[in-house]
Amino acid sequence: MYLLTYTMLKENLKKDEIAAMKARDKARVSILRLVNADIKAFEVNERETISDEGIIKIIEKNIKQVKEALEYAKQLNNEEKIAEGNFAIEVLTPYLPAQLSDEEVNNMLKEIIANGNYASSDMGKIMKEIMPKVNGKFERSKINPMVKSLLS
Repeated sequence: MYLLTYTMLKENLKKDEIAAMKARDKARVSILRLVNADIKAFEVNERETISDEGIIKIIEKNIKQVKEALEYAKQLNNEEKIAEGNFAIEVLTPYLPAQLSDEEVNNMLKEIIANGNYASSDMGKIMKEIMPKVNGKFERSKINPMVKSLLS
């Protein structure tokens, strides 16, 4: 048997879920319950306590899924699903670290490229260097096009 130690983020998510239950906020409870279930599933499957970084990845994954569903709902012009998706993103976003702007990440990339003397074929090396700096603070899907535009 191992000792469970709670991370601050995990504790906050659980407290907020309980507060939402007491407030009878079914939509918020549903969203937080899904994230907490993903955290629990990770811990059961991996047999280890999840770190805050792991929780951030789970939250990012959930937000990505909601955004994909939002795109589909927008194509169908389903106002109810669009509102639900926006609400889910609104609920989950505060649990992520402060987000970096496009300009900040672009400047970081310019600095990495200048300091490393990277050529256009070194995209993988640049990605390896930038990812730890922006992990959880910037949408991953935006980085690749930014690197391509700077290398061209």
